[in-house]
Amino acid sequence: MHTVQTGNSMYALARQEISLPKIVSSPEELKQLSLEQLTLLAHEIRQEIIQNLNKTGGHLASNLGIVEITLGMHYVFDSPADKFLWDVGHQSYVHKMLTGRREQFDTLRQYKGLSGFINPLESEHDAFLAGHSSTSVSLAVGMALARDHLKQNHKVIAVIGDGGLTGGMALEAINHLGHLRRNVLIILNDNEMSISENVGGFSQYMRRIKETFFYRDIKEKIDLIEDLLDDVPLTPAVRKLIEGVKKETKERFDTPGIVFEKLGINYSGPIDGHNVEAVVNALSKVKDKTTPQILHVVTQKGKGYAPAEEDSIKFHGVSAFSLEPPLSEKVEPIQPPVPKAKTYSDIFSQALIDLAPIEPHMVAITPATAEGSGLVKFGKVYPERFFDVAICEQHAVTMAAGMAKAGLKPVVSIYSTFLQRAMDQVIHDVAILNLPVIFGIDRGGLVEDGETHQGVFDIAFLRTIPNFTVLAPKNAQELRNMLFTALKEAQGPVAIRFPRDKAIEADGCGAFEPIPSTKWEFLSNENLTDKYFNSNQKKASQDNIVLLAHGAMVDTALRALPMINKKGLEPLVINARSAKPLDHEMLMRIFNLPECKIVTLEEGFVSGGFGSAILEWVHRKEFCQLSEPNYLKIPRPHISCLGISDHFVEHGARDILLKDNGLSADSVADFVINLAQMQHMLT
Repeated sequence: MHTVQTGNSMYALARQEISLPKIVSSPEELKQLSLEQLTLLAHEIRQEIIQNLNKTGGHLASNLGIVEITLGMHYVFDSPADKFLWDVGHQSYVHKMLTGRREQFDTLRQYKGLSGFINPLESEHDAFLAGHSSTSVSLAVGMALARDHLKQNHKVIAVIGDGGLTGGMALEAINHLGHLRRNVLIILNDNEMSISENVGGFSQYMRRIKETFFYRDIKEKIDLIEDLLDDVPLTPAVRKLIEGVKKETKERFDTPGIVFEKLGINYSGPIDGHNVEAVVNALSKVKDKTTPQILHVVTQKGKGYAPAEEDSIKFHGVSAFSLEPPLSEKVEPIQPPVPKAKTYSDIFSQALIDLAPIEPHMVAITPATAEGSGLVKFGKVYPERFFDVAICEQHAVTMAAGMAKAGLKPVVSIYSTFLQRAMDQVIHDVAILNLPVIFGIDRGGLVEDGETHQGVFDIAFLRTIPNFTVLAPKNAQELRNMLFTALKEAQGPVAIRFPRDKAIEADGCGAFEPIPSTKWEFLSNENLTDKYFNSNQKKASQDNIVLLAHGAMVDTALRALPMINKKGLEPLVINARSAKPLDHEMLMRIFNLPECKIVTLEEGFVSGGFGSAILEWVHRKEFCQLSEPNYLKIPRPHISCLGISDHFVEHGARDILLKDNGLSADSVADFVINLAQMQHMLT
């Protein structure tokens, strides 16, 4: 066997000694290679990942760590007949390259290119959609039950990381699988990492497994005895006695896989996940087993790229052109570093740090997204007030409810798309008791990662829950002030959502000030406001246009204004920072404008969202006034709701997705201008 190192000279030498086809991009081609060629291919694929992600961005460290596992899976099993179920799915780049998508790999995460996650619509080799954590084992159990019911004969393989294994859903599935005893293989990719460092007792247990090398010797001897007994003619009584001794021997040792064995799942490993031969041999041994198996594979995130090996959290996900040249030759000249713009995540995290001395009972909670949400800084400054609960969104919310009931002021920092996983807890444990839990909802709106990660549902589902206040800031300072005000004044749950984007006016943040978070704000100049609401100077009815913008859409509305003004139109722009409750007083003022045209703007689903709330308010107001003695029907203005329509949004840069969904500044301007022109034609 040839040893292939990461240096270019060794790589060139290896290529001379071992022939490798020009490109290996299908399981059939892969199976023709020798183990030595697989080792070389692993090196080649790592280089391609590094080179391509430097152009496209993406999840780097996790994919560098799973190369040999993926090669082994496709070498031993037969995809797509055998079903590969990837947990989360962001570690599937090698799988994509080996299943007909290698030549398209440079389109990864690009608009209309390859998805950064697993999707059956992209390839028959993608057995199921994957974007969230801890789902693969449950899917595997379901597919195995379907296979057996339909009398089919194929393997179901679930790949899950030690981070994903901390999620309650994965543990529920393992518990059920042990009861069912179905033919499922779980490959545990143990790299001690999720997005942030893994925490919890189970993570510590997995760490101890790797340190218990004594178990390997014992288990090998037990397995050898078991194999030898198969060929020895023994009476049933003697065989039963020996089996009992074997079982008790295993149970008396502190075996690393004893938890899985007790649950009814046979454990093997740990093995070196970067040794192709070891991976292939281990997979071959469990391939024909008919009982549930778990193969424990130890890997290193970032394997083969020194910066990622040293800091796998930093290189979990990388932006385009952020890596060092992966090979010795430099393609681009080195540019001086550009100061990184502050994101809303940065602003939120810094606000928590600044507020901690003011609010001694405030604590911060996150479900394994400390790095992405910026809470790492807070955790370093206030470690005793920072709680990363691992990939357990449900636990995070209910734990926060318990803290709030006991007198603390918990702030749950969570991605919009992950909050979906804890909706029962949000309703049952927080809202019913009207507990003052603050939710900092990061990634609220459109993101580049595709259907599974679009944060476009939170306005709609939170707005339906009694006792909730749903807010979105127009800029960095308003985010700080909303958080400050909520900590000081909130009597119930408050959600503050913000986008995955650079913060507006981030450099102008000042001292905290309380703000009327549920009152809306005129952003147009006073003269224009007077024109609309001063009865002596009221504008012509066909020009009464009001833009009600929620959160990030405030900036969009303001950027659309100059284009609209060029057409002789002067709409009012209102910062509708509260989607719940609505500002009833301001709505009454707007609705009393003659022949008013209202356009609502939100970076979320129209169905059930902020615009729907306005329509519902109008309906309720009209209905209630019917029973009043001096009934005076409020004018019904023309209301247009701009947001995400009834479809799942694909992956792509945020500015492209905004344009596609009619939410860019020029799209909004065009809509308003066309609306005004249509009204002029009708009058």
